[in-house]
Amino acid sequence: VADSEATGVIDIMRGGMSEPHFVASVQPMDAIPRALMIAAAEKRGRPLCSCAPAGVLSGASSSGFCSELEFRDNRGRPWGALVSHGPYTFTVCKQGSREALLVEGDQASGRLVVWLGDEVVAHAAMDNDCTQLEVGVKPHSDPLLMLSSVLAVLIFNPEDPGHMSPEPSCL
Repeated sequence: VADSEATGVIDIMRGGMSEPHFVASVQPMDAIPRALMIAAAEKRGRPLCSCAPAGVLSGASSSGFCSELEFRDNRGRPWGALVSHGPYTFTVCKQGSREALLVEGDQASGRLVVWLGDEVVAHAAMDNDCTQLEVGVKPHSDPLLMLSSVLAVLIFNPEDPGHMSPEPSCL
């Protein structure tokens, strides 16, 4: 989990490529202390999607913790949300619809697994040297949604209010 005030840029490589395919950045956005933005590497200034603690993107104040992250599309319009349902369990829902994805964390193995129904559509874990996060995404899945979901959990550490830690984790 990233430091609760950390910002920076993450190069996202594709397979054996030596140049980044996408770039994820965690930085202030408008009045938001920290937001995750993913852009094509060649168009770093134009986010394809973004996410931040719910309510913050629409101007509401934060209560010191977050149990929900709001996803936005490339035009800044709300797309959906990632909601915590207890330790290491999250759902991703498209706005106005039911649960779309289930994200489960396995603290013992340090893995995140993304499910669509009964099918694993993405997974993430540190490499053997613990220097890089490796994310695998099935070909028929939306890579931006999978990357946003995994990185949002790792960066913002959303919590179910019933399982709150005493320290803020989102902002």
